[in-house]
Amino acid sequence: MKQPDRNDNPWRAAALTSAIGIDLVVCLLAGYWLGDWLSGMLGGQLWLLGGFLLGLASAIITIYFMIKQYGGL
Repeated sequence: MKQPDRNDNPWRAAALTSAIGIDLVVCLLAGYWLGDWLSGMLGGQLWLLGGFLLGLASAIITIYFMIKQYGGL
């Protein structure tokens, strides 16, 4: 009989998708908070956009590494 593959666990896949969603929200909120704080300190709305984009970039990078870890690459 064939042994089940460890990566075929549906609970593990559900945990990965939950972690991706939580990571995306946390990084975006942290970037927004940083941009809002910089906008208040330095003035201008570009800091808000820059913080949001920085949060998005950090979310993409961490999600990439999470998927890489999950896939065993």
